[in-house]
Amino acid sequence: MFSELHRAPMVRPGGERGQRAVKRSLDRKTKIALEPRKQPRQQRSSKVVDRILDAALILTREQGTRAPTTLAIAQRAGLSVGSIYQYFPNKEAILLDLARRWLSSFPEVVQKRIDAPRPTNRDEFRREVRKLFIDTSRLYLDNATLMPVIEAISGNADLRPIQDQYDKEIIALYAAWLQHVNPALEDKIASRLGVLMMEVGHVCRLVGLKRDRRTFDLIEDDVEAMWLALVTPHLNLE
Repeated sequence: MFSELHRAPMVRPGGERGQRAVKRSLDRKTKIALEPRKQPRQQRSSKVVDRILDAALILTREQGTRAPTTLAIAQRAGLSVGSIYQYFPNKEAILLDLARRWLSSFPEVVQKRIDAPRPTNRDEFRREVRKLFIDTSRLYLDNATLMPVIEAISGNADLRPIQDQYDKEIIALYAAWLQHVNPALEDKIASRLGVLMMEVGHVCRLVGLKRDRRTFDLIEDDVEAMWLALVTPHLNLE
């Protein structure tokens, strides 16, 4: 689909058994994982946290749905296990922070489209949609092994507010983007379209990630076509 994307072999998130194992692991230790950890107050401490999260992300990409052990994360980060526990009570807390970091990357991507010059016709808007899809697709493809964690958050009553927080922000940004294109668009309509854009895009990409890369790209094409068919009539573009 996207010539700008490197068509690397598809990173498979793993089978149903692996996904269930990750979800069960998160469910069992949710309360512990949600307990406040030591907050990095100095730049040096923040860098340690980044090293831990970067190491965990690399290992999840290498190991798929088999969650990395705390020891493996410590070794990859070049730290002691004790150092890990200073900031995270367990490996589930590390996975949750990775999920938060992934979710927090989407608002910036959508904001780029709001900050871009306002498209004045349908062709310009299509190009803006394509740019958004290139950026968001890369976020999904590069973090395919985190999807079981994201799905676990969605299905856990204690964790769901974490995702809801980012969902609301993304919906509001989609609505703001549409109103950037058409300032006359009513708030209710913009918000309703924002919900559909986010939900359809996320669910379809999760389906695509569980298949091969070609199928993912074809689904991306379909989602892009659905988006354009959905929102273009509301934008008053020539």
